[in-house]
Amino acid sequence: MSKRSHQRVGIPSISVFIFLCLAACQQPTTVQRSPLSPPFSPSIEVGDTLYLSGQVGLNAKTKELAVGIEAETKVTMKNLQRELQAKGYSFADVVATHVWMTDLNEIVKMSKVYRSFLEDNKLPTRTTVEISKLAVGASVEIAMVAVRGQKKYIYPEGTIPGGAPFSPGVLVGDRLFLSGQAGVIPGTLKLVEGNFRAHVIQTLKNIKTVLKAAEMDFSNIVSTEVFMTSEEQFSSMNEVYVSMVPDPKPARIPILVSAIPLGSPVEITMVASRKVKRASIPEAMGKSSAYSRGLKVGNTMHISGVFSSKETIGEGVTDCLERVKRICQSGGFSENEIVEARVYLESLNDYDDMNLAYRKYFPDAPPTRATMEVPDLPGTNKIGMAFVAVKPTQ
Repeated sequence: MSKRSHQRVGIPSISVFIFLCLAACQQPTTVQRSPLSPPFSPSIEVGDTLYLSGQVGLNAKTKELAVGIEAETKVTMKNLQRELQAKGYSFADVVATHVWMTDLNEIVKMSKVYRSFLEDNKLPTRTTVEISKLAVGASVEIAMVAVRGQKKYIYPEGTIPGGAPFSPGVLVGDRLFLSGQAGVIPGTLKLVEGNFRAHVIQTLKNIKTVLKAAEMDFSNIVSTEVFMTSEEQFSSMNEVYVSMVPDPKPARIPILVSAIPLGSPVEITMVASRKVKRASIPEAMGKSSAYSRGLKVGNTMHISGVFSSKETIGEGVTDCLERVKRICQSGGFSENEIVEARVYLESLNDYDDMNLAYRKYFPDAPPTRATMEVPDLPGTNKIGMAFVAVKPTQ
């Protein structure tokens, strides 16, 4: 198997819907990646899918950060566009975007610029949340997944296409990418009334309508990201989630964020597939009733979030990645086939030390990556990570 280099990118999101993308290769291909100074690749292409690292508003020539959210978003999108075009893709191929912001009060301004780069009838899914800090003092970071081929934009009955700067779902072959959802009452921009449990129930009902419009259901879910504004909400979320999502459970990562659009206490992003799913459970790790350690779907492995509370960040990275290696191996994958990484830090002061330890596991062909500081991590953890691995077909 040969490898081939690519570059990094990212993209925003807004209000109700939210998405996450982690995708599968469906065509025979080879993969090529080349090392950069930072321990991530700008992009990685596997078959018909291009994974792009998170991009910020740094000028490609001067390396200066644009000033103001509108200027930052414009430069960020141009950086993504440059990488897409260099690999023979365009924004029309983008199926999923993640947007991390340090101030959701700027979401309208960000979204206006973001949407100006997209076609109204070809809007990707999107997930947007507020976190604590981004590298280089950026206010916004955007990551993307692009896929070649025919796409179907999924809008449940009563949803107006183009009414928001994202599609509720994008179906490409066997894969469905879903925007992030909150507990919004359908047909309105109002959140459901009631306790946190009521918000989770409504959120999952909203996701169910998108799945149904794509002729899928929760049994097709392969990957889940849950964003919450308080760790105290975890038990309620988990109880509802486990009751509605069947086995084998998707890979999952819960992340605490500073804020969610509309002031929602929860937002959930998912990826679905019609392919057969198989859970991977390494020896001595044990089985969870809420998630699969790794979920193999075709030639893709979705890996649940791993966390560490080790004393130093270097030890935490090693702790996380040794477990990830075992999860990969239990499904017939290697860490060299990881194409997408998310790194959540308790403090960006640990960024350099994290990179030093991280680089040891990916010395030559690092995955694409987005890294950020979040307001808190579960328990006493200092770092959390989630990954997607893809095995090219021969």
